Amino acid sequence: MYIKSLELRNFRNYNHINLEFDKGSILFTGNNGNGKTNLLESIHYLSAGRSHRTYIQDELIRWGSEYALLRACIESGDESKMHILEIEIRKNNNIKIRMDGVYQKKKADFISLVPSVIFSPDDLKIIKSNPGTRRDFMDSILEKIFKDYYRLKLQYNKILLQRNSLLKSTEGALSSNHRSTLEVWNQNLVKYGTEIILMRLNLLRSIVQQFNSYVNALFDNADPDIEYVFSWDRDGKTENCGDGKTLYGENHTDIIDGESIRKIFMDKLNESLDRDLANRTTNIGPQRDDFKVFFKNKDVRAFGSQGQQRISSISLKLCELYIIKKMLKREPVLLLDDVLSELDIKRREKLVGVINRNSQTFVTSADSSHFDCLDIDFHKKYLIEDNEVKMVK
Repeated sequence: MYIKSLELRNFRNYNHINLEFDKGSILFTGNNGNGKTNLLESIHYLSAGRSHRTYIQDELIRWGSEYALLRACIESGDESKMHILEIEIRKNNNIKIRMDGVYQKKKADFISLVPSVIFSPDDLKIIKSNPGTRRDFMDSILEKIFKDYYRLKLQYNKILLQRNSLLKSTEGALSSNHRSTLEVWNQNLVKYGTEIILMRLNLLRSIVQQFNSYVNALFDNADPDIEYVFSWDRDGKTENCGDGKTLYGENHTDIIDGESIRKIFMDKLNESLDRDLANRTTNIGPQRDDFKVFFKNKDVRAFGSQGQQRISSISLKLCELYIIKKMLKREPVLLLDDVLSELDIKRREKLVGVINRNSQTFVTSADSSHFDCLDIDFHKKYLIEDNEVKMVK
Protein backbone atom coordinates (compact mmCIF):
# COMPACT_ATOMS: atom_id res chain seq x y z
CA MET A 1 0.00 0.00 0.00
CA TYR A 2 1.11 3.56 -0.65
CA ILE A 3 -0.44 7.00 -0.93
CA LYS A 4 -0.83 8.07 -4.55
CA SER A 5 -2.42 11.46 -3.90
CA LEU A 6 -3.36 13.71 -1.01
CA GLU A 7 -5.95 16.49 -0.96
CA LEU A 8 -6.49 18.81 2.00
CA ARG A 9 -9.14 21.47 2.51
CA ASN A 10 -9.09 23.79 5.51
CA PHE A 11 -6.64 21.56 7.36
CA ARG A 12 -4.40 23.46 9.78
CA ASN A 13 -2.80 26.31 7.78
CA TYR A 14 -3.82 24.99 4.34
CA ASN A 15 -6.79 26.36 2.42
CA HIS A 16 -6.65 23.81 -0.41
CA ILE A 17 -3.80 21.66 -1.72
CA ASN A 18 -3.73 18.62 -4.00
CA LEU A 19 -0.49 16.62 -4.26
CA GLU A 20 0.62 13.61 -6.30
CA PHE A 21 3.21 11.17 -4.93
CA ASP A 22 5.40 8.29 -6.05
CA LYS A 23 6.10 5.17 -4.04
CA GLY A 24 9.65 6.26 -3.14
CA SER A 25 10.94 9.02 -0.86
CA ILE A 26 9.41 12.50 -0.83
CA LEU A 27 11.02 15.56 0.76
CA PHE A 28 9.14 18.56 2.18
CA THR A 29 11.46 21.47 2.84
CA GLY A 30 10.98 25.07 3.93
CA ASN A 31 11.41 27.38 6.90
CA ASN A 32 10.04 26.36 10.27
CA GLY A 33 6.45 27.40 10.91
CA ASN A 34 5.27 27.02 7.31
CA GLY A 35 3.38 23.75 7.75
CA LYS A 36 5.73 20.86 6.98
CA THR A 37 4.65 18.96 10.08
CA ASN A 38 0.99 19.64 9.26
CA LEU A 39 1.36 17.65 6.05
CA LEU A 40 2.77 14.65 7.87
CA GLU A 41 0.07 15.02 10.51
CA SER A 42 -2.62 14.78 7.82
CA ILE A 43 -1.11 11.55 6.45
CA HIS A 44 -0.85 10.10 9.94
CA TYR A 45 -4.49 11.05 10.60
CA LEU A 46 -5.60 9.21 7.47
CA SER A 47 -3.65 6.19 8.66
CA ALA A 48 -4.46 6.10 12.38
CA GLY A 49 -7.71 8.04 12.64
CA ARG A 50 -6.17 10.54 15.03
CA SER A 51 -3.51 13.21 15.28
CA HIS A 52 -0.16 12.45 16.89
CA ARG A 53 -0.01 16.03 18.18
CA THR A 54 -3.38 16.83 19.75
CA TYR A 55 -6.52 15.20 21.09
CA ILE A 56 -8.56 18.33 20.29
CA GLN A 57 -10.06 17.80 16.83
CA ASP A 58 -11.09 21.45 16.43
CA GLU A 59 -7.39 22.42 16.34
CA LEU A 60 -7.10 20.63 12.99
CA ILE A 61 -9.66 22.93 11.32
CA ARG A 62 -8.23 26.02 9.66
CA TRP A 63 -8.96 29.22 11.56
CA GLY A 64 -12.25 30.72 10.44
CA SER A 65 -13.45 27.54 8.68
CA GLU A 66 -16.31 25.25 9.67
CA TYR A 67 -14.73 21.97 8.61
CA ALA A 68 -11.57 20.25 7.38
CA LEU A 69 -11.42 17.57 4.69
CA LEU A 70 -8.67 15.01 4.15
CA ARG A 71 -8.81 12.82 1.04
CA ALA A 72 -6.25 10.27 -0.14
CA CYS A 73 -6.04 7.89 -3.04
CA ILE A 74 -4.41 4.72 -1.76
CA GLU A 75 -2.93 2.18 -4.14
CA SER A 76 -2.42 -1.46 -3.20
CA GLY A 77 0.33 -3.76 -4.39
CA ASP A 78 -2.12 -4.85 -7.06
CA GLU A 79 -2.26 -1.72 -9.23
CA SER A 80 -5.78 -2.55 -10.34
CA LYS A 81 -7.03 -1.92 -6.82
CA MET A 82 -7.48 1.65 -5.58
CA HIS A 83 -9.18 3.04 -2.50
CA ILE A 84 -10.39 6.56 -1.78
CA LEU A 85 -10.31 7.43 1.92
CA GLU A 86 -12.02 10.64 3.04
CA ILE A 87 -12.23 12.10 6.54
CA GLU A 88 -14.36 15.16 7.21
CA ILE A 89 -13.73 16.91 10.53
CA ARG A 90 -16.29 19.36 11.86
CA LYS A 91 -16.30 21.25 15.13
CA ASN A 92 -17.25 19.63 18.42
CA ASN A 93 -15.62 16.33 17.48
CA ASN A 94 -18.02 15.63 14.61
CA ILE A 95 -16.14 13.30 12.26
CA LYS A 96 -17.36 11.50 9.15
CA ILE A 97 -15.31 8.77 7.44
CA ARG A 98 -15.90 7.44 3.94
CA MET A 99 -14.12 4.55 2.26
CA ASP A 100 -14.75 4.38 -1.49
CA GLY A 101 -17.83 6.53 -0.91
CA VAL A 102 -19.26 4.31 1.85
CA TYR A 103 -19.54 5.76 5.37
CA GLN A 104 -17.59 3.89 8.04
CA LYS A 105 -19.05 3.73 11.53
CA LYS A 106 -15.95 2.53 13.37
CA LYS A 107 -12.33 3.59 13.28
CA ALA A 108 -11.28 -0.05 13.38
CA ASP A 109 -12.81 -0.51 9.92
CA PHE A 110 -10.16 1.60 8.18
CA ILE A 111 -7.09 2.20 10.36
CA SER A 112 -5.23 -0.84 9.01
CA LEU A 113 -5.74 0.18 5.36
CA VAL A 114 -2.55 2.23 5.13
CA PRO A 115 -0.44 1.72 8.27
CA SER A 116 2.14 4.39 9.02
CA VAL A 117 4.93 5.06 11.49
CA ILE A 118 5.85 8.63 12.34
CA PHE A 119 9.21 9.73 13.72
CA SER A 120 9.33 13.21 15.25
CA PRO A 121 11.21 15.21 17.92
CA ASP A 122 8.10 14.75 20.09
CA ASP A 123 8.91 11.02 20.31
CA LEU A 124 11.19 11.95 23.20
CA LYS A 125 7.98 12.16 25.25
CA ILE A 126 7.70 8.37 25.10
CA ILE A 127 10.66 8.27 27.48
CA LYS A 128 10.41 11.58 29.34
CA SER A 129 6.67 12.06 29.76
CA ASN A 130 4.10 10.37 31.98
CA PRO A 131 3.06 6.67 31.91
CA GLY A 132 -0.02 7.53 29.84
CA THR A 133 2.24 8.45 26.92
CA ARG A 134 3.96 5.07 27.06
CA ARG A 135 0.63 3.26 27.31
CA ASP A 136 -0.58 5.19 24.27
CA PHE A 137 2.56 4.12 22.41
CA MET A 138 1.87 0.42 23.07
CA ASP A 139 -1.84 0.75 22.37
CA SER A 140 -1.36 2.63 19.09
CA ILE A 141 0.78 -0.25 17.78
CA LEU A 142 -1.69 -2.89 18.93
CA GLU A 143 -4.56 -1.00 17.26
CA LYS A 144 -2.67 -1.17 13.97
CA ILE A 145 -1.81 -4.87 14.08
CA PHE A 146 -4.93 -6.27 15.79
CA LYS A 147 -8.27 -5.06 14.49
CA ASP A 148 -10.14 -6.07 17.66
CA TYR A 149 -7.80 -4.30 20.08
CA TYR A 150 -9.53 -0.93 19.68
CA ARG A 151 -12.89 -2.52 20.53
CA LEU A 152 -11.32 -4.36 23.48
CA LYS A 153 -10.08 -1.09 24.95
CA LEU A 154 -13.45 0.56 24.41
CA GLN A 155 -15.12 -2.28 26.29
CA TYR A 156 -12.62 -2.11 29.14
CA ASN A 157 -12.93 1.68 29.43
CA LYS A 158 -16.72 1.41 29.52
CA ILE A 159 -16.55 -1.01 32.46
CA LEU A 160 -13.92 1.15 34.16
CA LEU A 161 -16.17 4.19 33.84
CA GLN A 162 -19.09 2.29 35.37
CA ARG A 163 -16.96 1.06 38.27
CA ASN A 164 -15.66 4.57 38.91
CA SER A 165 -19.20 5.95 38.82
CA LEU A 166 -20.18 3.40 41.47
CA LEU A 167 -17.20 4.41 43.63
CA LYS A 168 -18.18 8.06 43.38
CA SER A 169 -21.77 7.30 44.40
CA THR A 170 -20.93 5.37 47.57
CA GLU A 171 -19.67 8.31 49.66
CA GLY A 172 -17.07 6.04 51.24
CA ALA A 173 -19.38 3.22 52.35
CA LEU A 174 -20.63 0.16 50.48
CA SER A 175 -24.15 -1.17 50.86
CA SER A 176 -24.91 -4.84 50.08
CA ASN A 177 -26.30 -3.80 46.69
CA HIS A 178 -23.14 -1.81 46.00
CA ARG A 179 -20.97 -4.79 46.87
CA SER A 180 -22.81 -7.17 44.57
CA THR A 181 -22.64 -4.64 41.72
CA LEU A 182 -18.97 -4.02 42.42
CA GLU A 183 -18.23 -7.75 42.20
CA VAL A 184 -19.74 -7.83 38.71
CA TRP A 185 -17.66 -4.85 37.59
CA ASN A 186 -14.54 -6.40 39.13
CA GLN A 187 -15.03 -9.68 37.27
CA ASN A 188 -15.48 -7.90 33.95
CA LEU A 189 -12.64 -5.48 34.63
CA VAL A 190 -10.28 -8.39 35.30
CA LYS A 191 -11.57 -10.33 32.29
CA TYR A 192 -10.97 -7.59 29.71
CA GLY A 193 -8.07 -5.98 31.55
CA THR A 194 -6.12 -9.23 31.56
CA GLU A 195 -6.50 -9.45 27.78
CA ILE A 196 -5.08 -5.95 27.42
CA ILE A 197 -2.16 -6.69 29.73
CA LEU A 198 -1.32 -9.93 27.93
CA MET A 199 -1.37 -8.23 24.53
CA ARG A 200 0.92 -5.46 25.78
CA LEU A 201 3.26 -7.99 27.38
CA ASN A 202 3.44 -10.03 24.20
CA LEU A 203 4.11 -6.86 22.21
CA LEU A 204 7.10 -5.95 24.36
CA ARG A 205 8.32 -9.53 24.31
CA SER A 206 8.14 -9.45 20.49
CA ILE A 207 10.25 -6.31 20.16
CA VAL A 208 12.73 -6.49 23.04
CA GLN A 209 15.49 -8.17 20.99
CA GLN A 210 15.00 -5.74 18.11
CA PHE A 211 15.04 -2.84 20.56
CA ASN A 212 18.37 -4.01 21.95
CA SER A 213 19.75 -4.38 18.44
CA TYR A 214 18.67 -0.88 17.36
CA VAL A 215 20.01 0.77 20.51
CA ASN A 216 23.36 -0.98 20.19
CA ALA A 217 23.59 0.13 16.55
CA LEU A 218 22.99 3.76 17.49
CA PHE A 219 24.65 3.97 20.92
CA ASP A 220 27.79 2.16 22.06
CA ASN A 221 27.88 -0.03 25.18
CA ALA A 222 24.32 0.76 26.26
CA ASP A 223 23.31 -2.72 27.51
CA PRO A 224 19.60 -1.84 26.99
CA ASP A 225 16.53 -3.55 28.40
CA ILE A 226 12.75 -3.07 28.73
CA GLU A 227 10.56 -3.87 31.72
CA TYR A 228 6.76 -3.89 31.92
CA VAL A 229 5.48 -2.30 35.12
CA PHE A 230 2.13 -3.49 36.48
CA SER A 231 -0.18 -1.03 38.22
CA TRP A 232 0.12 -3.01 41.46
CA ASP A 233 3.93 -2.69 41.39
CA ARG A 234 4.30 0.97 40.45
CA ASP A 235 4.47 2.35 43.98
CA GLY A 236 7.12 -0.13 45.01
CA LYS A 237 9.37 0.08 41.95
CA THR A 238 12.96 1.23 42.35
CA GLU A 239 14.95 3.10 39.74
CA ASN A 240 17.31 0.15 39.31
CA CYS A 241 16.06 -3.25 38.15
CA GLY A 242 18.62 -5.04 40.33
CA ASP A 243 19.95 -8.13 38.59
CA GLY A 244 19.22 -6.72 35.15
CA LYS A 245 16.53 -9.31 34.39
CA THR A 246 13.57 -8.01 32.45
CA LEU A 247 10.06 -9.39 32.59
CA TYR A 248 11.08 -11.63 29.72
CA GLY A 249 14.18 -13.10 31.32
CA GLU A 250 14.49 -16.71 32.48
CA ASN A 251 13.16 -15.95 35.94
CA HIS A 252 9.96 -14.25 34.77
CA THR A 253 8.35 -16.53 32.20
CA ASP A 254 5.74 -17.78 34.68
CA ILE A 255 4.18 -14.36 35.25
CA ILE A 256 3.23 -14.06 31.57
CA ASP A 257 0.69 -16.82 32.09
CA GLY A 258 -2.82 -15.40 31.73
CA GLU A 259 -4.28 -17.23 34.70
CA SER A 260 -1.51 -15.94 36.98
CA ILE A 261 -2.12 -12.35 35.89
CA ARG A 262 -5.88 -12.79 36.26
CA LYS A 263 -5.50 -14.02 39.84
CA ILE A 264 -3.03 -11.29 40.84
CA PHE A 265 -5.22 -8.66 39.18
CA MET A 266 -8.31 -9.74 41.15
CA ASP A 267 -6.40 -10.03 44.43
CA LYS A 268 -4.84 -6.59 44.05
CA LEU A 269 -8.17 -5.08 43.00
CA ASN A 270 -9.80 -6.38 46.19
CA GLU A 271 -6.86 -5.23 48.32
CA SER A 272 -7.16 -1.75 46.84
CA LEU A 273 -10.85 -1.33 47.68
CA ASP A 274 -10.36 1.05 50.63
CA ARG A 275 -7.97 3.15 48.59
CA ASP A 276 -10.34 3.17 45.63
CA LEU A 277 -13.22 4.29 47.86
CA ALA A 278 -11.12 7.05 49.38
CA ASN A 279 -9.91 8.28 45.97
CA ARG A 280 -13.23 7.49 44.24
CA THR A 281 -11.37 5.94 41.34
CA THR A 282 -9.88 2.60 40.32
CA ASN A 283 -6.16 2.41 41.07
CA ILE A 284 -5.48 -1.10 39.76
CA GLY A 285 -5.54 -2.17 36.11
CA PRO A 286 -3.91 -1.63 32.71
CA GLN A 287 -5.06 2.01 32.73
CA ARG A 288 -2.23 2.59 35.22
CA ASP A 289 0.45 0.24 33.83
CA ASP A 290 3.76 1.46 32.44
CA PHE A 291 7.02 0.24 30.96
CA LYS A 292 10.60 1.32 31.62
CA VAL A 293 13.72 1.41 29.51
CA PHE A 294 17.07 0.65 31.11
CA PHE A 295 20.67 1.26 30.05
CA LYS A 296 23.11 -0.71 32.19
CA ASN A 297 20.31 -1.41 34.69
CA LYS A 298 19.59 2.32 35.13
CA ASP A 299 16.18 3.81 34.34
CA VAL A 300 16.81 5.98 31.26
CA ARG A 301 13.92 8.30 32.13
CA ALA A 302 15.42 9.12 35.54
CA PHE A 303 19.16 8.76 34.94
CA GLY A 304 19.75 8.79 31.19
CA SER A 305 21.32 11.64 29.24
CA GLN A 306 19.36 13.53 26.61
CA GLY A 307 21.21 11.55 23.96
CA GLN A 308 20.37 8.21 25.58
CA GLN A 309 16.72 9.22 25.91
CA ARG A 310 16.57 10.24 22.26
CA ILE A 311 18.19 7.03 21.04
CA SER A 312 15.75 5.06 23.21
CA SER A 313 12.73 6.79 21.69
CA ILE A 314 14.01 6.38 18.12
CA SER A 315 14.71 2.69 18.76
CA LEU A 316 11.17 2.20 20.09
CA LYS A 317 9.79 3.77 16.93
CA LEU A 318 11.99 1.52 14.82
CA CYS A 319 10.50 -1.40 16.75
CA GLU A 320 7.04 -0.13 15.82
CA LEU A 321 8.10 -0.19 12.17
CA TYR A 322 9.52 -3.69 12.58
CA ILE A 323 6.48 -5.26 14.27
CA ILE A 324 3.93 -3.65 11.93
CA LYS A 325 5.78 -4.97 8.90
CA LYS A 326 6.12 -8.41 10.51
CA MET A 327 2.48 -8.74 11.57
CA LEU A 328 0.72 -7.10 8.62
CA LYS A 329 3.06 -8.49 5.96
CA ARG A 330 3.35 -5.17 4.17
CA GLU A 331 5.41 -2.00 4.26
CA PRO A 332 4.02 0.87 6.35
CA VAL A 333 4.35 4.46 5.20
CA LEU A 334 7.23 6.22 6.98
CA LEU A 335 6.91 9.80 8.19
CA LEU A 336 10.20 11.40 9.27
CA ASP A 337 9.45 14.80 10.77
CA ASP A 338 12.75 16.68 11.09
CA VAL A 339 14.11 13.77 13.14
CA LEU A 340 17.53 13.69 11.44
CA SER A 341 18.38 17.24 12.59
CA GLU A 342 18.41 15.96 16.18
CA LEU A 343 21.25 13.49 15.45
CA ASP A 344 24.93 13.80 14.63
CA ILE A 345 26.08 12.70 11.19
CA LYS A 346 27.20 9.27 12.40
CA ARG A 347 23.80 8.43 13.85
CA ARG A 348 21.97 9.95 10.88
CA GLU A 349 23.82 7.51 8.64
CA LYS A 350 22.99 4.59 10.93
CA LEU A 351 19.31 5.53 11.17
CA VAL A 352 18.97 5.88 7.40
CA GLY A 353 20.72 2.52 7.03
CA VAL A 354 18.31 0.81 9.43
CA ILE A 355 15.12 2.15 7.84
CA ASN A 356 13.74 -0.12 5.14
CA ARG A 357 13.98 1.44 1.67
CA ASN A 358 10.93 -0.41 0.37
CA SER A 359 8.52 1.87 2.23
CA GLN A 360 7.06 5.07 0.87
CA THR A 361 8.81 7.69 2.98
CA PHE A 362 7.87 11.32 3.64
CA VAL A 363 10.65 13.48 5.09
CA THR A 364 10.54 17.05 6.39
CA SER A 365 13.53 19.29 7.01
CA ALA A 366 14.22 23.00 7.28
CA ASP A 367 17.74 22.34 6.02
CA SER A 368 18.05 20.02 3.03
CA SER A 369 21.84 19.93 3.48
CA HIS A 370 21.27 17.32 6.21
CA PHE A 371 20.83 14.83 3.37
CA ASP A 372 23.91 15.73 1.31
CA CYS A 373 26.01 12.95 2.81
CA LEU A 374 23.19 10.44 3.25
CA ASP A 375 22.09 7.65 0.93
CA ILE A 376 18.56 8.89 0.26
CA ASP A 377 17.23 9.28 -3.28
CA PHE A 378 14.21 11.60 -3.24
CA HIS A 379 11.76 10.92 -6.06
CA LYS A 380 10.00 14.23 -5.44
CA LYS A 381 10.83 17.41 -3.55
CA TYR A 382 8.40 20.09 -2.42
CA LEU A 383 9.04 23.58 -1.10
CA ILE A 384 6.55 24.88 1.45
CA GLU A 385 6.13 28.62 1.90
CA ASP A 386 3.24 31.08 2.33
CA ASN A 387 0.80 28.20 3.01
CA GLU A 388 1.50 26.76 -0.43
CA VAL A 389 3.25 23.56 -1.52
CA LYS A 390 5.31 23.75 -4.71
CA MET A 391 7.21 20.94 -6.40
CA VAL A 392 10.90 21.71 -7.03
CA LYS A 393 13.59 19.97 -9.07
